[in-house]
Amino acid sequence: MAIEAGTEEERLMLGQWIKRGQKLIVGTSALGDSYLDPNVKREEDIEKKSEDYVTLDHKVAADLPHLKGRFRWDLEKYYRDRFGPYLPQD
Repeated sequence: MAIEAGTEEERLMLGQWIKRGQKLIVGTSALGDSYLDPNVKREEDIEKKSEDYVTLDHKVAADLPHLKGRFRWDLEKYYRDRFGPYLPQD
């Protein structure tokens, strides 16, 4: 079921997506389009974080269809404009 724009659920989900994609190579794809390039070698812990991020990215795109296809810089601005500068705590 899609989450509506401007809700607390959107804030939490988008905030988690932003935080988990930081410092990952896959974090440069548009929302819903992340994938793991098999030619990129990663440390085991980074590989696991990257796999988890790709799974989350696809889930967020399904749950927030109004944001699907937008890039990280645009979504970070969207988040700041609506919810402020602070990301949710884990």
